[in-house]
Amino acid sequence: MSWVLAIDIGGTKIAGALVNEEAHVLAAENASLPTPKTGGEDVAAAVAQMASQLQSQAQEHGLQPRAVGIGSAGVVDPEGRRIVSATDAIPGWGGTELAKIVETQVKLPVTIENDVHAHARGEMWMGAGRGLESAIMVAVGTGIGGAIISGGQILRGSHGLAGHLGHLPASMGQDRPCSCGVLGHIEAIGSGPGMSAWYNHRATNGSGSESRLAARFTPVANARELEQRAQAGDELAGTVMSEAAYATGQILAGLVNSFDPQTVIVGGGLANAGPHYWDGLRAGYHGQLMPPLAQVPLVAAELGTQAALLGAAALAFTQI
Repeated sequence: MSWVLAIDIGGTKIAGALVNEEAHVLAAENASLPTPKTGGEDVAAAVAQMASQLQSQAQEHGLQPRAVGIGSAGVVDPEGRRIVSATDAIPGWGGTELAKIVETQVKLPVTIENDVHAHARGEMWMGAGRGLESAIMVAVGTGIGGAIISGGQILRGSHGLAGHLGHLPASMGQDRPCSCGVLGHIEAIGSGPGMSAWYNHRATNGSGSESRLAARFTPVANARELEQRAQAGDELAGTVMSEAAYATGQILAGLVNSFDPQTVIVGGGLANAGPHYWDGLRAGYHGQLMPPLAQVPLVAAELGTQAALLGAAALAFTQI
C-alpha cells in the first residue's frame, strides 16, 4: 500500500495528513500549524516542518511515504513548483520556491497546486464528483475560486490561472470593486466579504426602503451575520443574498454552456448557507442553461475541509 504526505496551506493554518491510495487518512487531527504572517520564507519553513513531522509519524507506523502533494492559496506555476503570486492573506508568499524547499527537507518529490484545484481533485476522487470525468467546481467563501475538470484532468492554463471564476464579470456588481482591483467581477458581490459589503452599502446608500435603514443601521461583519439577519426577517439581507447567489448561478450556467461538464460542485463556506442562498443560486443557474444541458446537476461539495488534503494526496499519487 502506497502512502503520501498531503498538506493544505491556507491563510490561517497549515494542515497535513498521511494518506494512502484508498484515501485512508492518518494523523490529520493533530497535524496543524498556524500560518506565519512574517513572509514567504517563514511559511515555507513551517510547511517543511509539517512535512518532516508527518514523515516522522509515518516512520513510527512503519510507513514509507513516496511523495508530497501540496494545495496552497495563491497562483501556482503550471509545473507545480513555485508560488507565482498571492494575496495579502499570506504576506510575501508570491515567488516562494516551495517545492524545492520542502524537497530539501524530506528528500521526496513534491508537487503543488492551487488550493481550490486541490479541493476539486479531492471531490473528484472521493466526494461529489466521484466516478466522473468532468466537472466544474466553485468555492465560494472569502473569495470565489474554481476549477475546470475535463477528461479527469484539471485545467491549469498556460499561466497557472485557470479556474479564477470569481473574476468573471457580473452585471449586478458593475459598480462594486473586486479584490483584484477591477469593478464588476462576481467576487465583488458573490463572495462572503463582497456580499456583506454590498448589503452594507445598499443599506446606507440605497433608495426607498433601503435608505430608510440608514438611521438605525449596524453593518454586518460577514456572510454568516448577513444570513442570520435574512433568517430574522431583514428583507434587504434576504434580497442581497438571493441576488448575489442568482448572479453566481448565472456565471456557473455560462460555464456549463461553454464546457459541457457532467456536474457542477459548489464548495466553500457559502455551500453551507440556507434557502436564501441556494434558492437564488439554483434560479440563476437553471434560468441560463441551454436546453440540452438542463439536467446538468448543481450539487454541494461533500468532503468539507478534508477535500483539499485528499486532493493534495491525489496530486502526490500522480507523481508516483
